[in-house]
Amino acid sequence: MKSRIAKCAAKLRADNLDAILLSNPVNITYLSGFRDAEGCLLVTSQEELFYFTNFIYEYEAKTIECWKVIPSGGNILETIANAIKKLKFHNIGFEAKNIGFLEYEKMRQSFPDKEVNLSQTVNFIENSRMVKSKEEVSFIKKATLITGEALNFAEQVYDRHMTEKDLAIEIEKFLRIKGSNSVAFPTIIAYGKNSALPHHEPKFEKNSENGSVLIDLGAKYYGYCADLTRVFSLGKIPPLFRKVYDIVKKAQDLSIKKIKDGVKAKDVDKTAREFISKRGYAKYFGHGLGHGVGLQVHESPYLNPRSNDILKEGMVVTVEPAIYLCGKFGIRIEDMVLVGKSKGEILSGDFHK
Repeated sequence: MKSRIAKCAAKLRADNLDAILLSNPVNITYLSGFRDAEGCLLVTSQEELFYFTNFIYEYEAKTIECWKVIPSGGNILETIANAIKKLKFHNIGFEAKNIGFLEYEKMRQSFPDKEVNLSQTVNFIENSRMVKSKEEVSFIKKATLITGEALNFAEQVYDRHMTEKDLAIEIEKFLRIKGSNSVAFPTIIAYGKNSALPHHEPKFEKNSENGSVLIDLGAKYYGYCADLTRVFSLGKIPPLFRKVYDIVKKAQDLSIKKIKDGVKAKDVDKTAREFISKRGYAKYFGHGLGHGVGLQVHESPYLNPRSNDILKEGMVVTVEPAIYLCGKFGIRIEDMVLVGKSKGEILSGDFHK
C-alpha cells in the first residue's frame, strides 16, 4: 500500500494539490486495504491519510495503521471541512464522479471566503488501478480458476428440471464457498431465447425446449474479480447456432491476437467488430468488446469504438464478442486476458469452449 500512497502523493504534488478527498469506496480500499464501508479518505501530498467515518466503522477502521481515523458525529461533510481548515490546505481535489451536486454545494459553502479551492478530478486513482501488480494478477488468476471450476460444477448439477434461478443459486453458493464472502456480480443464467438478452435476469423458467444455456459468472478472491461467459447447446446443435458460434469464436480469437502493450483498445474492438460485420451480423453486436477487471468487475480500460485507452503491460481485460438474435438465441464468449509486452495471456484457458 505504501507504494500506492506514494504514487498518489506524487501526482498530487505534480497537480499542485494539497490533498484529494476520495469518496469511492473501491479507491479507498485500493490505497488502504480496508473493506468497502461508509466513509471518505483525505490523502495529502505529504503521504498522510485521514479517514472520516461514523461510529459503525470507527473501531474497525482504527486497526488500519496507514491512516488517522476521524469519527463523524453525524455531518461528515462538516467534519471533513473542519479538518481541512485545521490543516490549512488551500487546494483540494475531489472525485467528480462520486460526489453529488448537493454534496459539492455543501462542501463549497463550508468555505465561504474561498480560502479553499475545490478542484474536480476524474479517474485520479482509477488510472493507477489499470495496471496490476504481480500480487493483483495472482488474485485475479485465482478468481478466474475458481470461476472455471464453477463452470464444471454447473455442468454437473444442471438438469432440465432446474429453473434459471435454481441454477444461478447453486452456482453462487459454489462461488461463495470457493472464493470470498461475495461474488463479482449476480450470476446470469439464460435459457434459449433469453440468451439474446445480454444481461438477462434469471427467472423461474425451465429449459422446456432443451435448447441453449448461457452462463455469465465471476468469483471474487481477496477482493479481485473474474468474469467469464460460456454458451452450451443441449441436445442436437442446430446449424444456425453452430454457424453463429463459430463466427463469435473466430472474432474472439482474432481480437485476442491483437492484444499487446501499446495497442489502442478501440483497435482490438475494431478487429472483432469488422469480422462480425463482414459476416452480416453487425447490428446484432451492440456492446463493447470488453473491459478492465480488478477490484471492480467493470473498470478501465474499456475496449469499445469510442475508447481512448492504450493497452499497457499488466492490464487485465475481458474479450467478449457476441451476436444476439432476438427471439432465437444469443451467443457471447468471454475470456480474461492479461496484457503482455508482445502478446496477451489468456488467463481463463479453454474452459468449455
